[in-house]
Amino acid sequence: MNNTGTGGWFGISQVAARTVILGAALLAVSAAAQADEVFLKNGDRLTGTVVSKAEDKLVFETKYAGKVEINWADISRLTTDQAVRIQLDDDKMLEGPLTAPADNKLEVVDTAAGAKEVDLSQVAAINPPDLSGLRYSGFFNIGLKKEEGNTDAETYHIDGEGTFRWPDDRVIVALNADYENTDGVNTKQTFNLFNTYDYFIDEQWFWNNGLSFEHDKYADLRLRTTATTGLGYQIYDTNRTSLSVQAGPGYVVEDFYAGSNSDYAAAIWALRFRHVLLEDWKLEAFHNHRLTQGLENMDDYVFLSQTGVRVPIFDNFQTTLQVNFDRDNAPGAGAKKNDTTYLLTVGYAW
Repeated sequence: MNNTGTGGWFGISQVAARTVILGAALLAVSAAAQADEVFLKNGDRLTGTVVSKAEDKLVFETKYAGKVEINWADISRLTTDQAVRIQLDDDKMLEGPLTAPADNKLEVVDTAAGAKEVDLSQVAAINPPDLSGLRYSGFFNIGLKKEEGNTDAETYHIDGEGTFRWPDDRVIVALNADYENTDGVNTKQTFNLFNTYDYFIDEQWFWNNGLSFEHDKYADLRLRTTATTGLGYQIYDTNRTSLSVQAGPGYVVEDFYAGSNSDYAAAIWALRFRHVLLEDWKLEAFHNHRLTQGLENMDDYVFLSQTGVRVPIFDNFQTTLQVNFDRDNAPGAGAKKNDTTYLLTVGYAW
């Protein structure tokens, strides 16, 4: 009886051990089967997870080497266990797991469009950034003036701005340019281009990075390039009112026509404000300014500002009454410190 009992328990233990081993093997096979696979034209095979594809690189994450970049041209086949988002070269989007029916081919099992076979060369991106949360607004204005008679003069002005806002990111691009010709002689030639990127740490605090370019031929300024970074705070951000401030360090490089070129570290302060005065009319007041203060010489600073009112005409067309006041406290040779421009423009807002 004792031998039989021992043999019975021993037999049960063997069965249990075999079951555990078999289960572990099945789990290993299942895990391997569920991994994404990349087959290269040289015969190599990688297992892991497809992260993304942009330009001509596939980002592929493996357990043994982390994230690696693979030349798209070196891939012959690609399969995924989970659904991925595919952007084709005609901007059409597909979403689903990938299979490889043949070399240089993909089959996307899209839940909406069904199975679709495409060439690898048709794939522009895999898992591109999701722009579904994008909000954007902006405007573009022009102003023209022409005189004929005792004085022949032409004046042209353009300005515009685009704001692109995602849940955690914001990009602002702004342009301002003037050109004037009097009796066949160029008498004014300026442009300002401002680019900023804000990353929102929370609903109000954001990290700001900026790059701007300024040119004023008759202030002796060939090009001023300013790079900035720092913290900002969004005080208000509603359809009616927007107010933000930001401050931080920067670096300025100035190239003059006749004066001595310079570069210096600076402190930056900026403010952006807009407010709808009359909601029914969509009458909007605005004010923006930026102070760039040199840290080596406190007399070396640049202040730029725009203040005005935007008045709707019809649909999205508007007219803008605006005053730009700029002060360069250390201008180029022969240039004045203050520059004031009064503008009446017509434009389109979106």
